[in-house]
Amino acid sequence: MKPIRADFKALFEAHADEFLADLRQVLRVPSVRGPQTYAAPFGIGPKRALETVLAIADRMGFRTGQVGNCVGWAEYGPDATQAPTYFGVLGHLDVVDVEDDWHYPPYDLTQVDDLLYGRGVLDNKGPLLSTLFALYLIKTQKIAFEQRVRIIFGTDEESGSQDIPIYLAEHAAPYAGFTPDCKFPAVYGERGLLDVQLALSITDGSDQQITTIEGQFAKSYLPDHAQLILADGTVRTYHGKKAPSNAPEMADNVLPKLVADASQLTGQTGQFYQWVTAKIGTQSTGENLGINYQDEASGALQLAFYGVSIEAHLLRVHLTCRYPISVTEDQLLTGIKAAMLPGMTLTVKRRYPSQVTDPTLPFIQQLSAIYAADTGLDGSPVTTTGVTYARALPNIIAFGPSFPGQKGIAHKGDEWLQFSDWQMMMQIYYDSLLAIGAGK
Repeated sequence: MKPIRADFKALFEAHADEFLADLRQVLRVPSVRGPQTYAAPFGIGPKRALETVLAIADRMGFRTGQVGNCVGWAEYGPDATQAPTYFGVLGHLDVVDVEDDWHYPPYDLTQVDDLLYGRGVLDNKGPLLSTLFALYLIKTQKIAFEQRVRIIFGTDEESGSQDIPIYLAEHAAPYAGFTPDCKFPAVYGERGLLDVQLALSITDGSDQQITTIEGQFAKSYLPDHAQLILADGTVRTYHGKKAPSNAPEMADNVLPKLVADASQLTGQTGQFYQWVTAKIGTQSTGENLGINYQDEASGALQLAFYGVSIEAHLLRVHLTCRYPISVTEDQLLTGIKAAMLPGMTLTVKRRYPSQVTDPTLPFIQQLSAIYAADTGLDGSPVTTTGVTYARALPNIIAFGPSFPGQKGIAHKGDEWLQFSDWQMMMQIYYDSLLAIGAGK
């Protein structure tokens, strides 16, 4: 990657301490979704994070506002009477919960050499604030904008993006924009996502061989520990390596080990887990389920085996499939159903069809060219396995923050962001917003 441009470096360094202090203040808010309460539809934490960021934007002199106590914004450029449409940047202030896999305080900013640690430093508080800070650097130079630019702060991306319909009920969508919550370069296509539960009702009593299955199973990551406790008193404990569900190849998933042991049990229970071992097991591309699709734009399907459970004579496994943009959900469902055991049921828990934006649109080409010029890297638009706010707000794509080769950082302990990368992404966003707002 090319070095930070000298003129931007000087501009950034004049405000770096201020920016780090603001980032620390926002990271210290544990903005995990909580129970709805008065004036906080997604809990106190996300609401406090929104108030904290809006106070920072107010101090910087931006026009600010909020809707529904869950979405806020900061604007620069002509007002709505002069520029009815706007370019939008949408990111989120809510974060996933923390576990006991941290070596640094999760709700704080810790800097060790070139690395910044803290929950949300990458996903997505650090990158979202970098866009606000980039716009502030433009503002400090008193550069006039012809186009209105609005930075939008959401608070429910990690739990289904229920905040964005509230925003759209009162405000028009941007004519174009991006979310800094994925990867560089510009992302024109997001794979489809299908989250399914496969279950078998046990009628022969063989499920009584299992007392319980314990572990922290969540759709956002593959688990690194679990226990299988059998009725005869046997306790089997499994340890592995956690990874985000959109990077299953990086995990040492404990679930294939657990179901392999459970497949030694008798009756329908053993048969179910034998099927899971044979058809899913350690695979991450779905070949034994007959769904190992791939295409040139997306690559191979990703299969994430993220959960198991037993309750009321019902054995269940949970899978997420992130499938290429040329494939349909019906193709996956047909393949999985053809491979299922007699009596097994399939329930769709989440579904997001593929989303594709024309990569030749002028604003995508503009962002791609700026990224290439600033980094010296290939700026050709790409696709992603992620599910971003680009699906929730019309006319936007994902753009940053992770650089090529960076993967599997979010949603686990010691979430990190390189300080030098934060500076580089801020330069990219500075140049992008400057080009769009001022027409430079």
